[in-house]
Amino acid sequence: MTPEEYKGYEDRAAFAEQQIKVLTKRIDDIERRAQKGGSVGGSVDPSVVRALEKMKEIVLKGLFALKKTMLKAQANTKKMAEENEALKTENEKLKYRVAHLKRSLEEADVKLGLQPQSLKKKS
Repeated sequence: MTPEEYKGYEDRAAFAEQQIKVLTKRIDDIERRAQKGGSVGGSVDPSVVRALEKMKEIVLKGLFALKKTMLKAQANTKKMAEENEALKTENEKLKYRVAHLKRSLEEADVKLGLQPQSLKKKS
């Protein structure tokens, strides 16, 4: 995942968490008023309260699943970045070794007379 995708997930998760807080507060207020026998903008329909609780539960499950997925993706991305860095380092070392081996072979060819004079390095 790219950093932009992470940012998008984080933004959506933050928004959803904020919405959960608002809904939770509203549900708590409604339940508190209903228990006191007070008015909640008219009458409180218990089915509405149950529906809000169910919605809250569903959204929380979705948020937890999203967070779990994000954490796995972040861990995987970190692991891949570390592996990529290790491979880059190994590649550079191998390039260095190949360059030196080529130079050594060319020098050996010149010493043995296997390389034509026109290809000999000028000192």
